[in-house]
Amino acid sequence: MKRTVFSLAWLALAGSLSATAYAESLEDAWQAALSASHPLRADHYRIEAAREDVRAAEAAGRPKLDLQGSWTALDDEPRARVDLSPFRRGPLAAVVPGSLEVPLADNSLALAQAKVSLPVYTSGRLDALRDAARLAEAATAHGTDRTRLEVKLQVAETYFAVLRAQEARQVAAQYLDSLTAYRRDVGNFHSQGLVPRGDVLGADVALADARQKVIAADEAFRVASAAYNRLLGRPFDQPVRLDDRSLPRETRRYEDLVQLAGERRPELAALSARSQALQARSRSVRAEGGPQVGVFASYQYLDHPALVKKGIAAAGIGVEWAVFDSGLTRARAASVAREAEAAQEERDDAESLIRLDVRQALSQENDAAERLKVAEAALASADEYLLIQRDRYANGLASQTEVLTAEARRAESRRNLFNARYDHALAVYRIRRATGEL
Repeated sequence: MKRTVFSLAWLALAGSLSATAYAESLEDAWQAALSASHPLRADHYRIEAAREDVRAAEAAGRPKLDLQGSWTALDDEPRARVDLSPFRRGPLAAVVPGSLEVPLADNSLALAQAKVSLPVYTSGRLDALRDAARLAEAATAHGTDRTRLEVKLQVAETYFAVLRAQEARQVAAQYLDSLTAYRRDVGNFHSQGLVPRGDVLGADVALADARQKVIAADEAFRVASAAYNRLLGRPFDQPVRLDDRSLPRETRRYEDLVQLAGERRPELAALSARSQALQARSRSVRAEGGPQVGVFASYQYLDHPALVKKGIAAAGIGVEWAVFDSGLTRARAASVAREAEAAQEERDDAESLIRLDVRQALSQENDAAERLKVAEAALASADEYLLIQRDRYANGLASQTEVLTAEARRAESRRNLFNARYDHALAVYRIRRATGEL
């Protein structure tokens, strides 16, 4: 029994430790963020709305059934006056009145109608309407792809912001530990009469400054973690543990990346689809001025006492043609056509901006990669320089200022190193965002 309890306790502890040690990857963060993204949910509803527009456009060319009914109450029975004067001749003149009022119907009427209609020819209006709806749906779908890319880039930026803040905490903590050890050495030297009290006070001031840097780094990490959790739809104060990563250099040429971006960027596809949708809509509006032909079949029922057959069936063909409307239809079509041209201009501008995005991302990646090389060499030099200055200070060959400067330079070198590393990784993801690969 004791062995069983011990085994269960050990499994529980092991599970807790594994959960604590789990580091979330960027791919995990993307999946969580895409599931929790409100902009993506909004785009989902926009796509559903666009699909309903397509269904509405398709339904416009199908049969339509209309049902109508009415019941009317009159204040009096409808009557007609009949002139009987031609019959007032001879002996009938004394008995035949000059006129006679005859009721035509009751003081209430009931009417019902069922009508089926189907457009046969619309001068291309319905075809263009369907094309416009389908292209608008495609533009909305491409807009969703753009939102997905933006969400993933935002997550990547906050992901590396957390890693950056985490590294900054470690640098600040190590800087504090190093200065604490230095303060202890200075205190020992002072107690032995080897250094003046001013060195002790200087070490205390530097130590206090290091503690403030730790406080600021801790707060920056909490803020970065809250921003990260917000994108993933989690409580702001949920603990964050992320998987560190570095990425290789980008080796593709600028021209190849620009070509890839032109093929994959959803912004270009969305603007192209929007321009084409507006062109189709313009054709649909222009077609409203052409002949509109339809067929219909109907059945009417009129509850009238004078009718022998109260139900009447009918079928026919109808033609409607707005021959002249003072230029209304033409102006409406031209307005939509100008919007299509504006969308095409926006696409051309977006294409230029995308080329600039690729160039900027490549420049950032190259800059960060070069800084990374320099930072690695600088950190090695800073570590060695600090050891030399501490040794010289212990032997009375260096001032306290030189030691504190060496400490600060090593901390700054470490910050430069992790900043360059994360700047490079983020620049690689920005290249992928610029090309539509993210």
